[in-house]
Amino acid sequence: MVRAILLCSLLPLALPRPVAAEWHFVPMVGVTFGKVTNFLDSAGGTQERDRHFGITVSRLGEGILGFEGGVVWTPGFFQGTDPVRRDLVETSRAISALGNVMLTTPRLWTEYSLRPFISGGVGLLHVLAEDSAAVFPVDANLWGVNVGGGAIGFLSERTGVRFEMRYFSTLGRKELPGMTLDGNAAHLRYLTASIGVVIRR
Repeated sequence: MVRAILLCSLLPLALPRPVAAEWHFVPMVGVTFGKVTNFLDSAGGTQERDRHFGITVSRLGEGILGFEGGVVWTPGFFQGTDPVRRDLVETSRAISALGNVMLTTPRLWTEYSLRPFISGGVGLLHVLAEDSAAVFPVDANLWGVNVGGGAIGFLSERTGVRFEMRYFSTLGRKELPGMTLDGNAAHLRYLTASIGVVIRR
């Protein structure tokens, strides 16, 4: 009886422990492109590609479901390179802050390879453009949606890489008198391609 009790007590120690959910902290850089909007664009910046910076924090478990929150900052969003018009906008930016649901493959399937994922959610999109004469300022906060996908791969136990492509769009229509080219409700959409370093905890 004593031997049986000891065996039952030690058995859980011999079994593999379930892997807990893990946190990923991902600083990212990339390119913002494919901009479409009716916001005032005096410098032609929406025709350009811009560098962006971001950070994502995600929580993934063994299964297919995860969650993440992220911020992407694109400086110079409305600033163009046309020598005639580029000085019309002194400073500009677009910032997204969104929370997403993630769907991915089970961790067991991709333990030693890339782990693909798709994600999407809602949040806020902020745009700002200040022209040199302060005549046509753009400064707006809008509800937005995003959807994207990519893959995560680890180089060591704690560090890896993540790459993704993502689509952003305003949600609904908001009237912003004086900020749009056509006088209609504001809309904005764009794409990002990003790569980042994953720090796993």
